Amino acid sequence: MRAVPLPAELPEAFSVEAAKKLGVSRRRLRAADLSSPYYGVRTRSDPPDDTLEASVRRRSTHFAARMRKCEFFCLVAAAVAWGAPLPSSVFLVRDASNRSIERPLDVGVLLPSRASRARGVRGISLTEGLGSVRTEPASGLRVTSPATTWAMMGALLRRDDLIALGDAFVREPMRADDPPALATITELRAALEAGRRRGAAALREALPLVRTRSRSRKETETRLILLAAGLPEPLLNWPIAVRGEVVALIDLAYPERKVGIEYEGEQHLTDPRQWARDIRRYEMLADLGWRIVRVTASDLARHREQLATRVRAALSGGVGTG
Repeated sequence: MRAVPLPAELPEAFSVEAAKKLGVSRRRLRAADLSSPYYGVRTRSDPPDDTLEASVRRRSTHFAARMRKCEFFCLVAAAVAWGAPLPSSVFLVRDASNRSIERPLDVGVLLPSRASRARGVRGISLTEGLGSVRTEPASGLRVTSPATTWAMMGALLRRDDLIALGDAFVREPMRADDPPALATITELRAALEAGRRRGAAALREALPLVRTRSRSRKETETRLILLAAGLPEPLLNWPIAVRGEVVALIDLAYPERKVGIEYEGEQHLTDPRQWARDIRRYEMLADLGWRIVRVTASDLARHREQLATRVRAALSGGVGTG
């Protein structure tokens, strides 16, 4: 027998209470075409086979259908909601049988409210002042602010990952269609100093290295590799102007030496149009006297010393800039 259609007002994920108010029967809410990811929540489809980040977004949307007004997402769930870069390791935890499973959603409350104990959720209680909460505009989810999220992630991330996260939150607009920064370095510092934080030592090490002009996690990683090798700190997304018009932004640059470092993502190698644009761009930069060191994921993962050597050679006017 075909299931009775649900009211059009109900979204993909909805609370049982909301459905009942629209006249949906208990029997219909138990039908096989509906899933129950959390107690008191129904969703119209089975969970898809998606990425770790997409899974967090999906589960957050589902749980939001039953959240209390005092609750909000924090830690990994909040960072994902803000679109921040995270290492894959933070998305997984070990269960009682030592199997790797997805991290439960981190759902916070401010004391004296009681933390949630729902299946698939890790409840967290925060003292007043340690948790600034906002509504993320794209998803409509209640989450910790970017600055609070960064400070809380000190409990899970190492220094370099905290720098990359901070870079993402304070990134300033560099092109006309870029969104405004989600936070300022001053706000990150205030969140760190608001009270006792887990991972405070790593946060304090990371904060002085957070920059406002890094456009990606890979750019941040490249910068930190160069600094660790004893090279001067490069400037980020350095504008190249011709007759007063900006024609390019170089990922990392030493303008006084006219040496630039460009990270080549996979799309640069697999998209023929992007590849053609890259060729024209590098020819233009060469005509302007720039040497470009091109960096790949393999360089960052397995050839860090060689990368530093190539940049050092370019700065000294030698070879090795391929």
